[in-house]
Amino acid sequence: MLTIRAAEVEDAQAIAKVHVATWRSAYTGIVPQPYLDSLSVRERTMAWVRILERRGSSGIALVSEDHDRRIVGFVAGGPLRHSDPRYQAEISSLYVLGSHQGAGHGRRLFLAAADRLAHRGLNGLFIWVLADNPARTFYERLGGVAVSEVTRDFAGKALREIGYGWSDTPNYG
Repeated sequence: MLTIRAAEVEDAQAIAKVHVATWRSAYTGIVPQPYLDSLSVRERTMAWVRILERRGSSGIALVSEDHDRRIVGFVAGGPLRHSDPRYQAEISSLYVLGSHQGAGHGRRLFLAAADRLAHRGLNGLFIWVLADNPARTFYERLGGVAVSEVTRDFAGKALREIGYGWSDTPNYG
């Protein structure tokens, strides 16, 4: 059974473990290895505690649990962090452990986040994805359209990001 629920402060360490594990597996060969090696569950836990304590009325954080009630994925989002009149909401992170990808966790997290953001009055959805991340096709399959591109310095390496947008809130029932 797959369960999507609101993240609680008590989930911070489990979210941090997923965060570190997915970054190390998904971004090897893309993000500089010294940065990936420096990722710390302890530091990410502290960051997630702060995020979960401050998310406010417009921010969302959800987790996905497997049949053992173990957190295997998460999503976070809120108001758009840059200016674009087409979009009001942004998913800032969505990660699912590799062992649980393809089982519906990512899709259900994405749709639940889109729904909750729309219910907060934030219409039009946006997400940045590393251009070299092969998982970006996930967003294309959900109807995301590449609408922006930017190159940012990340740990000393120039990385290209693609911005995907949905003018209407995705709803696939």
